[in-house]
Amino acid sequence: MATTGSAYPRAGAAPGRDRFDREKYFPSGWQLGTPEFLSLFHRFSYIYKPLTGGSWLSAEEKWSLTDTEILKAIACAHPRFFLGCRAGRATRFGVLDIDANSRYHDPTQLKKIQDALAAAGIKKTVLYRSSRSGGWHLYIFFGEPISSRDLQNQLAGLLSLNGFKIAKGTLEIFPSPGDHSLGYGLRLPLQPGWAWLDKQTGGVQYEREDMHAMEALGMFLADVADASNSMHEFHQLKRHVEELQARREKSGTTSPSPESAKAPLANVVPLKRTAASNSDPASESVVISVFKHLPPNINPPDWLRGRQYYAAGLYGPSQRADAIFSIGHYLFYGDPEIDLRPLGYGCEAERQWVIEQILNAKHNDYSDDINNGRADAFVQIERATHWLPAPRRDREARPYKMEVPPAWPLANAKRKLDARQRIICALNQIAGPGKTFTLRQLRRQAKCSMDTIYKHKDLWQHDYEDLASDSFANDPGEYNAVVDAADPEIPSPVPVDPPLVDMGLLAARRIAFEIALRRNWQKKKKLTKTEQRKKDNAEAAWKERVTSAIAESLLPERTLRNLQAIVAFLTFCLLTAPCEEDATWLHSYIGELKNEIDRRSADIKLKLVPGRAPPDTG
Repeated sequence: MATTGSAYPRAGAAPGRDRFDREKYFPSGWQLGTPEFLSLFHRFSYIYKPLTGGSWLSAEEKWSLTDTEILKAIACAHPRFFLGCRAGRATRFGVLDIDANSRYHDPTQLKKIQDALAAAGIKKTVLYRSSRSGGWHLYIFFGEPISSRDLQNQLAGLLSLNGFKIAKGTLEIFPSPGDHSLGYGLRLPLQPGWAWLDKQTGGVQYEREDMHAMEALGMFLADVADASNSMHEFHQLKRHVEELQARREKSGTTSPSPESAKAPLANVVPLKRTAASNSDPASESVVISVFKHLPPNINPPDWLRGRQYYAAGLYGPSQRADAIFSIGHYLFYGDPEIDLRPLGYGCEAERQWVIEQILNAKHNDYSDDINNGRADAFVQIERATHWLPAPRRDREARPYKMEVPPAWPLANAKRKLDARQRIICALNQIAGPGKTFTLRQLRRQAKCSMDTIYKHKDLWQHDYEDLASDSFANDPGEYNAVVDAADPEIPSPVPVDPPLVDMGLLAARRIAFEIALRRNWQKKKKLTKTEQRKKDNAEAAWKERVTSAIAESLLPERTLRNLQAIVAFLTFCLLTAPCEEDATWLHSYIGELKNEIDRRSADIKLKLVPGRAPPDTG
């Protein structure tokens, strides 16, 4: 497929830092294919990874991936990052991700997966190499958009019922929308390391680096057109999964797996439920894929929730208590995937400091206590971080005493007084001699709920009962029917032509309409300035937090635990960086701090070795 002697740049050409020239990589004759390719991907909450190495990072939810950035990436001309996208609500393709070290990275196992898909009606698939690591991406294209969550559920059900193990690093399914998170992102196709593979042997057919950008794009779009499955075949997949599930339930067995098939049956049924039976298998598989084992006493759902709060902060009301506990659990064990060192026993003060900084920075206006600067907002953090299990506690019994924060009764009294004052003011406005009012009018005027109105009915009940008694006294108690309302002898009214509208009135209406338009435009412009001011203030606050943490890391009396806590907080700041440039330099500084932590840890270990002289630091 590759040609030589062309004026178009190859993928292996070293890109410069100058402006990306789309015409240089995708000439005008090929512009018809780029909109179709760009429409395949969801733009928000994308992921990126530095070309120099490191882990994948998540962009802010409000950041949108532009057409130019995607075309840079597939042209292998992006100067800084590999790019990836998360799932939208609908998608036109699914991907089975098989890592190079997976048990399914084998032509025999690959054929079993393809046979399972073909039996369910999905007979068209395309196999690619995703990157230079050698992992496989088995693409399943569709001619129409399909619900991302439905597609993931059907593929997961099909593979599980056929005995395949779905886990990170083994066999992953995309799209992967999360239940309470953004889900996982997938590397964009056609980037450096991409290759077309033979579906039977897994051998390389075409290397992306040997092709021009327009050739690679044309081949991928040809795969989309030729290997697309229909909506009927997707419904056939759903019916097949339902039949497999019904057959499994009828036989009274669970989904077979290679491990369970070889495991001997237990002869003793436990009378007591084991801890493993109470755990969530999906959460456990994610934690095992991150740690490569299940750490002792870890609670996988709590750890995963802490990971989400650590990345995004509060995302709803009444989450502060859960966030404090979950983030503490997450920091206690750390996160090897982003190289976050654990802050275990002995680091209670450091964990407390990190949680306070995270909630201060990313409470997202979902905590009124933090917004109003109340001191008892962070009392719970100290209790949660300094909690110790029974074997580590003092033997002296400490009776529990319920302590109500002093701010709570004071706040309740203030709210009650404010509500009564608003109801009194509303009554003065709508009630009086000769005036009638309803409770709905009173609620709207007082700007409170109906429950609040009834709680303080001593303010309005007397006036309301007097009003009702006067109304009943004036009621004659007779039905007043309209006399001759349906008399057939009364002639029908003669239609009257509508009067002509005066031209001056029309001109006045036009002027009023234009004035309203101008006011709306000014209001919108003012709102845009306010949003920009908020964005600038958020960026300044982020830089202030990062600068303060860096200043603390430069203090001469800093300890190893202090450095670990600062690295944990700066890693959180890295996830909320306002732009890619800030994220890049902060990522490099965190790497320097981690290197210093490793060096100091090695020095401590050498000093603890008996008969070994301490290292020469002179």
